[in-house]
Amino acid sequence: HKSANDEDFEHINQFFKRVLAEDKWLCNLTQSNLNAGIYVNGQLHSTHEQGPLYFQSLVKKAVKDHKQQEQKLGEEIWPARQKVNTPEISKELQFCSGLACGKGNQSILNW
Repeated sequence: HKSANDEDFEHINQFFKRVLAEDKWLCNLTQSNLNAGIYVNGQLHSTHEQGPLYFQSLVKKAVKDHKQQEQKLGEEIWPARQKVNTPEISKELQFCSGLACGKGNQSILNW
């Protein structure tokens, strides 16, 4: 900001440096816990982490909306998958989805 004086600038500068140092500390400790296999996630702080909470709410809403669309259609939505509309392929896909290794039966493939 062009009209900010040195005192105001230094106040904001110190604030951002403190936030960055805290974030680095949190990231380092989280990585240590991940490496040790003892990481447990927790709730975000409602006052201090409004940005991540807002982003999380947007992602959660998008995932829920996507799931509802899939339920309405009765099939998974894969935007990047090519969809070939021929009766033969539709019959094959329907047949394959009902096999033991099809959708909903993935647990038998877990080793």
